[in-house]
Amino acid sequence: MPAATNVFLIDGHKDSKNARMTAWALQGLVNQSSAEVYIANQGQHLEQLKDSGKPFEKLQELSGTNAGLRTLFQKYQGRVKKMFVYDPDKDWTWYLALMSAAQQNGIPVTESIKNDLTSEFGWKGDVEDFQNKWTDRNEAYDWALLNLMPGCSKQVVFALNPSRQLPLIDYAVASKGFVFWLDLKTDQAEMEKIFQTKGYGVGTSLMGYANGGDKANEIANRFGLGYVVSDLYGNGSFWSSFPDKTYIQTSGKAVKAEPGKIYVSIMWSDGDNIQFDQNSLYLFWKSKARGTVPVATTLSPSLQELNSPLLDWYYSKMTANDELIAGPCGVQFIYGNDFNSDLFPAWCNLNKEWLADAGFRTSCLWHTPYLSSKYIDYVKTCGLTGILLASNHKIFVGAGVQYDGGMPVIDSSFNVSSEANLFEDLSKMTPNSKYPVFKSFNCIVEGFNIKDGGYSAIQRQVDRLNTTYPDRFVFLLPKDLFATVRSYCHLPASP
Repeated sequence: MPAATNVFLIDGHKDSKNARMTAWALQGLVNQSSAEVYIANQGQHLEQLKDSGKPFEKLQELSGTNAGLRTLFQKYQGRVKKMFVYDPDKDWTWYLALMSAAQQNGIPVTESIKNDLTSEFGWKGDVEDFQNKWTDRNEAYDWALLNLMPGCSKQVVFALNPSRQLPLIDYAVASKGFVFWLDLKTDQAEMEKIFQTKGYGVGTSLMGYANGGDKANEIANRFGLGYVVSDLYGNGSFWSSFPDKTYIQTSGKAVKAEPGKIYVSIMWSDGDNIQFDQNSLYLFWKSKARGTVPVATTLSPSLQELNSPLLDWYYSKMTANDELIAGPCGVQFIYGNDFNSDLFPAWCNLNKEWLADAGFRTSCLWHTPYLSSKYIDYVKTCGLTGILLASNHKIFVGAGVQYDGGMPVIDSSFNVSSEANLFEDLSKMTPNSKYPVFKSFNCIVEGFNIKDGGYSAIQRQVDRLNTTYPDRFVFLLPKDLFATVRSYCHLPASP
């Protein structure tokens, strides 16, 4: 979005759900032409605004109910040319009202919110009633494909759950993306109609989080679309106004690998989901224990375009025991085995560029069968130091590492669901007296206490492991683990 010199801030967390949804839509409408509206519903959102260095002014809040929306509407009512009335009990009317509003300088509203705004502020624009315009969601989306899709961006498409808070709304409106909610099982044919729209393909991102969760890849990937999961990501229309940036990380350093020891990398999960980058992982990184133990953090390479100030912040706060890596499977979350085979090489080339510009030297790879043609394409194209592969354990016999296409590939099939499980899972690892063993463990963010900082939990269990099993474990960042593998096996150093 076009950058603004100054920013106007509101706090809408006390508003009703429907009022917040309208406020986010109005934010996106304003930010289409100048990214000057920021809605802070959580404490870290205000912190991040301050860290960005952008001058801002908090609008004087009106008293009464839905003060956030009313305050915003008071300032920007002149921008609103039309209101689209939707029925909260018919979710398809909301999505079509949202898309129509994005294209016609309008806002989606319930009947009661329309009445409140028009009576208080004397607004006299046009009103279109969508409440009973379609009998069901399939009929509604067929109408939208014909009448709204031509005006929608082909770079993004949004799946937004009507039962959840939807701060991503502002970015959906600002980018004029197509927005839907369909059931993966019963509405698959309608979803396929959307994804096969001309103009969608490699580089198009499915944002939000679809019904069926990760399994939406099984449909979207067939048409070349990849996930940038982001359902609770806020102020996207503001953050996307900052300049794109590129980044660099240092190379890994090898340690001497010895038989009888287990060399372990630990990483945080879910960084491919940019709401985790903005919220949970951001809060984890404020822990005083961070830096005491080597722990990698998965982040989305898309942040270099979507939110370069956030990626700046992570880079500026790094310690020697931090590494930023890509989650599955790079710039987008995909299922390699479901991705369109004809389009996959083009996706790999795109992925390589995004990973390199983000400064990421390590990536996770999921759902891409070992030694399949897609696996081979990914390995030979990615340009990484190494890959953390979630795959069948049987391929990782012995030392727990493969060497493919000029790079080490290490087993990362071990998902740690809690602090207690971290100790239990590593305790099950058996050293080998003949050679070193290499493993990677993935700590699930939601299983660790944010108030505890996450890192404190890891530190406690690493200390416990070292006390219980002296000289058994060596904890390394992934880049250092890969460098150690190369050194031990007398392989060429990574580029």
